[in-house]
Amino acid sequence: MSTPLAFATPQRAAVAAATSAALLLLGVAFARRRHTSSAVARHAPKVRAIGFKTLKTEMDVAVRLAVQCGEAMLSAAAADDAPAPSPMLKDGKHGIDPQTATDLANERLVIDTLKATFPKHAVIGEEACAAAGGKVPRVNPSCPTWIVDPIDGTQNFCTSLPLSVVSIGLCLNGVPALGVIYDPYRDELFVGVAAEGAYMNGTRIRADASRTAIDKAMVLTDVGYERSAKGARRIAACHEALLLANTFGVRIVGSTVLALAWVAAGRASAFFAGLHKKDTPKAWDWCAAKAIGDASGVTFLRADTDIPFDLTSPSVCAAGSLSLAKTLRRTLCEALVLTD
Repeated sequence: MSTPLAFATPQRAAVAAATSAALLLLGVAFARRRHTSSAVARHAPKVRAIGFKTLKTEMDVAVRLAVQCGEAMLSAAAADDAPAPSPMLKDGKHGIDPQTATDLANERLVIDTLKATFPKHAVIGEEACAAAGGKVPRVNPSCPTWIVDPIDGTQNFCTSLPLSVVSIGLCLNGVPALGVIYDPYRDELFVGVAAEGAYMNGTRIRADASRTAIDKAMVLTDVGYERSAKGARRIAACHEALLLANTFGVRIVGSTVLALAWVAAGRASAFFAGLHKKDTPKAWDWCAAKAIGDASGVTFLRADTDIPFDLTSPSVCAAGSLSLAKTLRRTLCEALVLTD
């Protein structure tokens, strides 16, 4: 893989420019595909019909890329010569952090297309970061930066559990501004521009602000790759606290991005993660989901502190209302104190 960043002289004004040259480059990149994508043909017109006032070209590029990556996931899962995509393990022979050929091919397509179409933008990709030693670069606020997860939920993907998505986000001034999340299994495309609203398959979505009490809340979470004894105790303590608080529902989805998209769409009330060292999501888990969540009314807090949430945060309590986010954080923090 190439290095994860492609920095150039930053110019904020260039981000909003919908140039014919950019669209031409995009067309060249997609011409390499052997057939016209029926999913792109379904979704791209719906997104254009939304009428976003800003970032139109960026949104069109990201939608086409996300949908084509999703189609690649479905093709890999349906391959005749394997019951499930065969992974490599990024954390060693006996590891649990998988990486498939589809992850790598998807990210290569996205990075190459974004670099060609927006040469003054930076690009951060999960797999490129893994190849470079795992360190996540900080986003340069002066440079428009794309953050990509070619498959979020790779554990699910490589075991044929249909709960994984493609995530492409764009940061402006260091803050998520545009998000595209595609769930190929349900053919659901979530898009949002932070100041203009969020949509799923062309229909406006909003977070559910009505469920402010924990006993009315459907709470989603993930355990990531945390397998240490201390981490297991901390995660178990939080789950126990939620059950004893009579939480309406607690579910593990296995994809942080998908879970946050469902909170943004009002399907779930809240999501939390980041209770110990290896269940901490990264910028590629946050970026697109944060833009869509902001556009749909989701509140984002850190789970472990009052420090404001941002792309570097290791934890989150995200909810459809500030009241529920605070209640969830308080419940988790009280449980964690007992384990320390």
